[in-house]
Amino acid sequence: MLATDIREGVVYESNGVKVTAFLVDHGPVKPAFGYRVDFRGHSVAISGDTRPSENLVKFASGVDLLIHEVGRFKDDPALSGPPDELLPNSRQTRRQAKTIAEHHTDGVEVGRVLDRVKPKLAVFSHYSADPQATLPLVRRNYAGRVEFGEDSMTIEIGSQVEVRRPAPSR
Repeated sequence: MLATDIREGVVYESNGVKVTAFLVDHGPVKPAFGYRVDFRGHSVAISGDTRPSENLVKFASGVDLLIHEVGRFKDDPALSGPPDELLPNSRQTRRQAKTIAEHHTDGVEVGRVLDRVKPKLAVFSHYSADPQATLPLVRRNYAGRVEFGEDSMTIEIGSQVEVRRPAPSR
């Protein structure tokens, strides 16, 4: 298979499907892209790994579904203390954890992004924080529909945006 480097802009268009790549801010990782898929009047945007990104807001505005990463709360009390000390039950130092957190979007920040994008549904992916602790952070700035992504979750986009989870295994 042949690989092709991409740039911001339309990277695929065929049979009514249009995929647009847009730059996001993932700190020192450059380039980092998010994607928007448009088909038959419906749209999905995927943030990729990113800090809060004005470009994402621009390209994702008004989508049916925004799949957005959500990282550790930057004001997490566990991050306070000696920077070279290991976090409890972790192999990471506080300095490493803070650096990683700075390259992602936390719950408070993603709430601000969602408030501006106004998707019909937001689904969180690539989340490392506890959903029960993250949702109240999101709700500080956003009251719309949100879900935490799960393996085998299906999302149907039509006149409504419907989420289906796999049946629990017995």
